[in-house]
Amino acid sequence: MSSGSATRNGPLKGRKKFMADLADATAACTTGFEVQGLRLQSIESGEDEGSIVCEIVKSLSGLHVLTLNMVVPDTSDYPTQHSFICFAQDETVPPPLLEVLQDASDFGSRSIRDMLSKLLTSISKRLVTKARPLSPDPDLSDGSDAADLDASDDGSVDEGHFYDDDDYNQYGLASVKTSVEFDMKALQSDFNQMAAIGCKPGLTRIGVSEIVISVSAPTFRLAESVPPRALMAWDSRLLSQSRNFTLIISGIHGKYPILSPEGTLSPDALARGTSKLTFRVGLTPRYKPEKEQVLELVRMFGTQEAPLIPEPVGEDPWAEPQSGETPGIRSEPTPTDQDPFHFSLSSSLEALMNDRFMEVLSLRLKYGIGWAAAEAIVGSVHRLQRSAERVMEEFAEGVLAADREEEELKTTYNLPFDPLSSPERTGDLNLPLIAYCYLLRRLILCSRYCLVCYDRIQTDFQALKPYVCSDKLCAYQYYNLNRGPSLEYEICSRPSTVDLLVSLAFIAAASDALEDYPDGMHLRVPPPGRGFMPTVSPGEFVEFDTLTTTQKCRSIVELLDALPPVSDMRMHLLKKAKSGRAKQRLQDVDPNIPPAAWSVLRWCVASCTAHLEELEDVEDRVTGFGEGYRHFRFTVGAPDAEAKFYKAREIAKTQDENARQYPSIYGFHGSPAKNWHSIIRNGLWFKNVAHGRAYGDGVYFALNCSYSNHYAQAAAYTWSKSGLRVRNCAAIAEIVNLPSQFTHSAGLYPNTSRVARGIFTGPAGVNTGPGILVVPQTDWIVCRYLIVGGSPLDLDPDAKTEQDRPPEVPRVVLDPRFQLHNGNTNVEIPDPTHKLTRLLQQRMEGYVDEAFDEEDRAVFAGTAIDASVSAPDGVQSQSQDGASADGGRPADDWVHDATWVESCVQHIMPAPVEAAPMAVSAVQRELAAMLKEQERARSLRELGWYMPEDFIGDNLFQWVVEVHSFEPELPVAQDMAAKQVNSLVFEIRFPPNYPHSPPFFRILKPRFLPFIQGGGGHITGGGSMCMDLLTADGWSPAYSISAVLLQIKMAISNLDPRPARLASNWEHPYSVYEAVQGYQRAAATHGWRVPDTVSRLR
Repeated sequence: MSSGSATRNGPLKGRKKFMADLADATAACTTGFEVQGLRLQSIESGEDEGSIVCEIVKSLSGLHVLTLNMVVPDTSDYPTQHSFICFAQDETVPPPLLEVLQDASDFGSRSIRDMLSKLLTSISKRLVTKARPLSPDPDLSDGSDAADLDASDDGSVDEGHFYDDDDYNQYGLASVKTSVEFDMKALQSDFNQMAAIGCKPGLTRIGVSEIVISVSAPTFRLAESVPPRALMAWDSRLLSQSRNFTLIISGIHGKYPILSPEGTLSPDALARGTSKLTFRVGLTPRYKPEKEQVLELVRMFGTQEAPLIPEPVGEDPWAEPQSGETPGIRSEPTPTDQDPFHFSLSSSLEALMNDRFMEVLSLRLKYGIGWAAAEAIVGSVHRLQRSAERVMEEFAEGVLAADREEEELKTTYNLPFDPLSSPERTGDLNLPLIAYCYLLRRLILCSRYCLVCYDRIQTDFQALKPYVCSDKLCAYQYYNLNRGPSLEYEICSRPSTVDLLVSLAFIAAASDALEDYPDGMHLRVPPPGRGFMPTVSPGEFVEFDTLTTTQKCRSIVELLDALPPVSDMRMHLLKKAKSGRAKQRLQDVDPNIPPAAWSVLRWCVASCTAHLEELEDVEDRVTGFGEGYRHFRFTVGAPDAEAKFYKAREIAKTQDENARQYPSIYGFHGSPAKNWHSIIRNGLWFKNVAHGRAYGDGVYFALNCSYSNHYAQAAAYTWSKSGLRVRNCAAIAEIVNLPSQFTHSAGLYPNTSRVARGIFTGPAGVNTGPGILVVPQTDWIVCRYLIVGGSPLDLDPDAKTEQDRPPEVPRVVLDPRFQLHNGNTNVEIPDPTHKLTRLLQQRMEGYVDEAFDEEDRAVFAGTAIDASVSAPDGVQSQSQDGASADGGRPADDWVHDATWVESCVQHIMPAPVEAAPMAVSAVQRELAAMLKEQERARSLRELGWYMPEDFIGDNLFQWVVEVHSFEPELPVAQDMAAKQVNSLVFEIRFPPNYPHSPPFFRILKPRFLPFIQGGGGHITGGGSMCMDLLTADGWSPAYSISAVLLQIKMAISNLDPRPARLASNWEHPYSVYEAVQGYQRAAATHGWRVPDTVSRLR
């Protein structure tokens, strides 16, 4: 661009600047815009505002590479605050180029010309430009048979059969090696290493060229690194049932091992189709998931409809689900039963593994640093839009400091084994082991990292539950893109906790005492004080973030008041949907409720990083309180807070003789109801002075709850929809028993006559009041219970009362000098860890070390992968006695041969990478219909086609289908019998605009005689079908695939003008190039219009 144009465009902003820069880029294209072997062939404004369409070609050959669409969503932000969204208009785009386009939004606010230069540079790096001619196959050396390949349907000869990689790249298909090269010794070594550290690896085969590797460990072993209370706070399923914490790695095609020494995918793995790995994280009942579950998890698109949601049991709106296998631990509510694999942290951990793991791994190996430092580099690269090299140059000290900080964390966190730092590490990188250990590390440290951007959270207070950093964009994604806990799950499983959180937020907002707000969520709310629709139309709504703090509080009060009771929400979610197939949506409770109200509800629940669980069993509740109190187990603070607490207790035992017998004391902490919204998020701090500090700085506790209640002022406002009717709150905390180091302590020398009243006399005989403790050491304090004054708990009439408390429930043995009371009533505290201890013991005692299955035993033995191991369930590969796999079908029915199909599918095209939402739904319906028709067929022979479920890969738009059972008198049937060919194996490829364009059908094997050599059956010389209904002119969106398959079978069976016959080199597969060429020649001969989607396949 000339300096003159730059100066002319400099002062411009917004759309004018955008259009001026586009004109300059167009001029540059005319004079020649080339970057690293690529040229901008054309550039023009798109149909939509802010869109640019350009074509990229290779500089020397002029071969088409990509038609690119660049969009600036809001040109008013150009050129400093905008971002680009890029996508390709080509039918098929190689995955490496697709990744470049997907990452374009992270390139920052660049000018149009800079963005084009950056894109061309990135695309150039990903392209394979070295041409590599293919040698003729020795199987084709027979002159007469070779003619079958090169002869066209009309007698012309195709001279381009032997083509190079550029032929594929030209049309968006990278050359892919089809041979399978699984190094069983390497896989055996990797499995042995994983088993040596207590993990259980597993192998699942998908077809002939793809393997899926899983790694797991029993969830109760997580308690060795994470306190059980934290595990239960993250998700109760981690301990409430016998499960395995499982990592699934998919996308491994044709090659193992797949990593280079630099930690990237090796060139050989890329050449065999492993372009990107996919990670899935969840819970499984066995050491590895069932194959059906693996297929559902790794497929790009699913076909399973949502299962029925049972009706709620009973009429009580607060009724919990029936108890599960462990007494006192509630089983999961119905809405989560449809997804037994994922748990509350699955989505964030999967996003981390898929977005960052490989990048972090390669940088760690490149610089010889630890996980924390590599994560710091990657975070800076994405945040600052700088290269890793530059980040290391500018911030080396801060990067290395992250590793030193993690070393300090090891004093309170039991971090997992690090395979990369092991002195015994030799040979290839053990990807499954490295990935699983990294995943365990991030799970253990999850509360220290942002759930959205994955960076360390820089705050003084460490939360128990993982949350987001202070970045507003992270907050927006956390709430609006459902990156946090499931609100529906919380409502169904813990309705009283949701009620409490909403009530405390309402009380704080009504008292103008909120310290944090739902900012960054792009909430549009009615003007505070104006009420809701129809009083205010949506057009009058205002941005919440623009309001003053007082207005924000008023708005939150009005939004929460618009919500229905939590009990109504729960009943709505649990009732069966009208269709019986879809989940109920929370927003459908009342369509008149503003969307912002539901967002604020989500904020109330998801922003709570403490663990609150109502205690309904009498054995769990604290004694000494009447019916007007509700008891919650209350845990706040980082997962390692308890480790620090126990460490401080052990030190106290060495310093104080009394602490050796009574290492802990307990106390009540009261605070006005308006403060508890903040306390349950930030813990018991003393940065704010609310009632003066008569005894000095620190957190104040009383030994008598009645005294704490003086400070726990009743709420002046109450959420009108609350079932709890919260009045006041007081916490019970456990404190390290070293009162000599407190700021103030009463009760060191108790007057025994006053103990029952909590009044003590100090050393000089001076009355110090009702047992006041002032503790400045916040890491000496662990919250255990929250006592909420409100409406009584509505228990079952047959429920146990306090008099029925089981005598075997362990009680906390209190220091006689620090007994607890509520007024004149003694207070006894159940051991807060007894139920978790018992639960953990049950998990360990009930664990049975499951034996490896046959496939995994073969890996440990170092034997080759046997194709028969993964034959489709319920389908026989060979029939020995003529019995059918399905007892309802004839004994002499056609039988699927998995080995034959596996030999064919090695030659399928690379998977498609584009799909429109409408096409996804249409193909999904077709797949479900095909499988259902196949399942219900009385005879596979009569059906005439078969879709092997075992070969349904991870891409919905690419199918493998067999056509079989031709009439015995047909020449093709006789040829197939003579050659022992079980079926014709078809590849079906759906276009992204299906059903408006036809799918592409081609035969993989066997090879047929072309028309010019005496063949027929409407099969082209390249194995595609010569049929009008499969062209743009003859296709109808109403056609079903099963009906098309029958038409194809009839066409192949047609003896006019010539019958279909197998070629003498029938074992040789058809190529993609042949199929497309044959299809186009046949269409041209008959004057049929070829769909654009087929033209791009070559």
